[in-house]
Formats: sequence, structure tokens, C-alpha cells
Amino acid sequence: IILGQLKQSGITDVCIVVHYLKEHIIDYFGDGKRIGMNITYAEQKEIDGSAKAVILTRPHVTSDRFLCIAADSLFETPLIERLLAHDSDGVFACKEVDDGKRYGILLTEGKHVKKVIEKPDVPPTNLANFSVYVLPKEIYSACEQIPPGKNGEYWITDAIQVLIDSGKTFGYEKSEHILDIGTPQSLEEAQALSKKLGL
Repeated sequence: IILGQLKQSGITDVCIVVHYLKEHIIDYFGDGKRIGMNITYAEQKEIDGSAKAVILTRPHVTSDRFLCIAADSLFETPLIERLLAHDSDGVFACKEVDDGKRYGILLTEGKHVKKVIEKPDVPPTNLANFSVYVLPKEIYSACEQIPPGKNGEYWITDAIQVLIDSGKTFGYEKSEHILDIGTPQSLEEAQALSKKLGL
């Protein structure tokens, strides 16, 4: 679904970070020419966090900004164009949620994000981060600066915080429909949402 959404939005150069069942993914999509895209791959040999996954894409990215999408995300296709329309250095996709204690919550100031707070006891806003971003190329050096978090993993939100603290601006774009498909319950929600959105 995500590849189709990217193509529909005019994006045809894609790098997929693979790990589990990588051979099946590579065999299925190949170089992308069958679907009118140019697909390259980077293998994350250890599950050591989203920041480490992003670092692996460095040889494949030539633009100053790029989209970074978690593969378990489901959202409306027009969100891509709305994200890319921002003139800030980077952009978060987010959604207003009822229970902010379950999410990484965006602390905002005006149109910009100042901090991501993971599962706060007292959420400062109801804007939850959903792991779909526009990132500047400087994210690569920021990923190399961060210490490991819980479970020894390196998180992209920590690298983004390095950039925000250094003066880079990150906007945010709300989605009413975005989902993180991480549980059997959310998979059922995703199936219903994909039908609703015509994906």
C-alpha cells in the first residue's frame, strides 16, 4: 500500500530497510521496475532501533530532505503531499488522541515541535507521533550522536531532538486516519480503514 501511495504522490525512488523475511520482500518487489519504481534495499542485521535503520539508508539518499515511513503505518495518501508542502527542516505526522499516555506525544510551540515525550504521565498535548516523517539529511549525523535508550536501541526521535536542540525546525501535520498496525486489534482497524480510504 505504501509504495502505491508514494508512486501516486510522484515519488518513485525508494529504499526499503529489511530484516525479517528479507528474501521474500526482495523477491516480491525486486528492483521495482515492474511497478514503475526504483527500489533499493538496506539490511538491518540487528534490531537495534529506528535510528540505526535510518543510518543504513544514507548511501541511497541524495536529496536534502526525504520521507521516512514506518512500514506498519497506514494513512490517507494526501498526507504525503501535505507533509512535503511544509517549509520547515523536518515534519512529524501526528494524530489527536484521547489517551496520550500510550504514545510519544509532541510538545509544540506555535507551528513547531519542541520535544517528543514518550508515554508521559501527564501529556502536554493530545498530538501523538505516528512515525511518518520528513527528515533533513542532517539526521544522519544526529543518529550517530545519540546514546542507546531502553533495551539498547537507538531511536529516531532522539536524533530528531538533537536537531531541534541545534536550531533545526520541525513542523507537524495532523492526520485523522493514521494508524500504527502493531497488534491484532489494530490490524482489524487497519483493514476497515483501508477499505474506507480506498487503499
